[in-house]
Amino acid sequence: MRSVRLARSGGQGMSTPIAQLAREHARLLDGSRAAMTIAGADLTSGFFAGVAWHNLRFVDCDFAGEGNVRLDAMSDCRFMDCRFIAPSHDFGVMDDVRFVRCRTSGAAILGGRDASFGVVFEECVFAGGDTVSHAREGIGSTGETTFRRCTGRGAVLVAGTRLAIEGCSFEHMSFTIGRQRDRGVPLAATVAIENTQGTGVWRMTDARMKTCHIRNSRFERIVDDGSECEP
Repeated sequence: MRSVRLARSGGQGMSTPIAQLAREHARLLDGSRAAMTIAGADLTSGFFAGVAWHNLRFVDCDFAGEGNVRLDAMSDCRFMDCRFIAPSHDFGVMDDVRFVRCRTSGAAILGGRDASFGVVFEECVFAGGDTVSHAREGIGSTGETTFRRCTGRGAVLVAGTRLAIEGCSFEHMSFTIGRQRDRGVPLAATVAIENTQGTGVWRMTDARMKTCHIRNSRFERIVDDGSECEP
């Protein structure tokens, strides 16, 4: 596996921004399946649209901005200790993608489309804000999404067909689960919440669910904004 350090601009000893690294930038645009690790990069200045990312490892990287990442698909990718600063990124159909110890800040739209599976956020921190959002887009995917040992406040979490929340602690969060018919192709999710603490308000935004199982968990207040249950 190749390991490439794409430097952040402006930092001591890091003088070459990603926009100037033509060869490695091309690797993110060619859809290659060759394994590669990208470490210490600021990918804010890149523009990645209409391509697929496969077999990539991002370590200690920065992602920010609106619309500069609009992929067709992403598979077998890992994000380790990365930062997502008020991003609006579309990762396409995701397959076997994990975010480990990553952080988001600000209003974050980050995730995958219908038919995504194997999307896992583990030990991540989501810092959205102080109030509950009514937004229908956020962090996750409209396929299967798992949040494991994550913490957060004021963010929107998304799952389309399966949502698993395991060992998390969330305050003032919103959840978009499934998709009701009036918003397009309907999706109904199975929901499993285990060993999780919810404080403040948890808001379910137009949720559509098949089943919901909650074990060993506590919640302060859950507000239901017109959820549907599939018979």
